Amino acid sequence: MTVFLTTVLVLLCLVVVLLIMFQRTSGGMGSALGGGTADQMLGAGSAAQLSKLTVYGILGFFVLSFVLYAFYQREADNPDNLLRKGGTPALVADPVSAADIEVPLPENVIAPPAPAPVEVETPVPTKPEESPKSESNATE
Repeated sequence: MTVFLTTVLVLLCLVVVLLIMFQRTSGGMGSALGGGTADQMLGAGSAAQLSKLTVYGILGFFVLSFVLYAFYQREADNPDNLLRKGGTPALVADPVSAADIEVPLPENVIAPPAPAPVEVETPVPTKPEESPKSESNATE
């Protein structure tokens, strides 16, 4: 039902576009693209009928859009319609780790040597110098 109504909605859109294109324009780009051909095809005085058909077509478009919205909302309320019931297999993680994979280097590529370890000098803690006052106090 929704597929049929969606098809009718698309066809109604095309009809409304054609009705708007047939109507007489006041000039500008519309007249360059063939606007106002209804008087030539349908005779003089057809502008009133085309305006009515355009209004009815646009009203029909809005009514049909809201009906389709209601159908889609009713389908969305049923969670069984949203679940996939096909035979799509579930994705399983591959237990291969990155360490198991060995990638050989091409023959013309030379691997750079491993960097040499850097020796860091650690400062040796020094004993603080004693002040002369502390020595004089010790002898007394």
